[in-house]
Amino acid sequence: MVNKIVQSHPELGKRQFELIDDVIEYRITNQFGDEELAVVLSVLSPEPVIDGKMMYFVSEVNREALIKLFVGLPDTDVFENFVSTLQQRIREEDIGQLDAKNRDSVITCEQVETTIRMLETYIDPTHIADLLKSLRLLSQEPDNQQYLSGVVNAFNNLGMQQGPVLTYAPFFNTLLSSTDLNELG
Repeated sequence: MVNKIVQSHPELGKRQFELIDDVIEYRITNQFGDEELAVVLSVLSPEPVIDGKMMYFVSEVNREALIKLFVGLPDTDVFENFVSTLQQRIREEDIGQLDAKNRDSVITCEQVETTIRMLETYIDPTHIADLLKSLRLLSQEPDNQQYLSGVVNAFNNLGMQQGPVLTYAPFFNTLLSSTDLNELG
């Protein structure tokens, strides 16, 4: 299990990544200066994007590349071990996924229909078609746990549309994993 790597690139400088608790800290040093940042693991997608000689771990919300690694540096074994460890830690910290079991209160038809109207008003329906379809099923049977799970799965598959959905449809906040604020301090 590799929790820290240092990557050196002849033209792009030096990058150091370290997993500490629930964050990844990184430092970049190049001809333009130094940059330091800490990224909370729970905001990252565990599946990286590879683009040529770069590997990116992106935000689950807006798909922005937050962690940028040189593929194969410092060597293939250390790199792959670090990436594997990082993916495992991201999955362990994944508090951002919705889960149907997190909903304690009763769901009403009116809530679901209001959610549908809000989404159709503020978001292009073609971008969230599967979610709207799942919500319509749930509006017919609001107490159907299978339909609620379908809504959750459709949301979790939205990619960068998750942010706008959370903004315009407060209904989804009740499905977020509950986290005790004392655990975050």
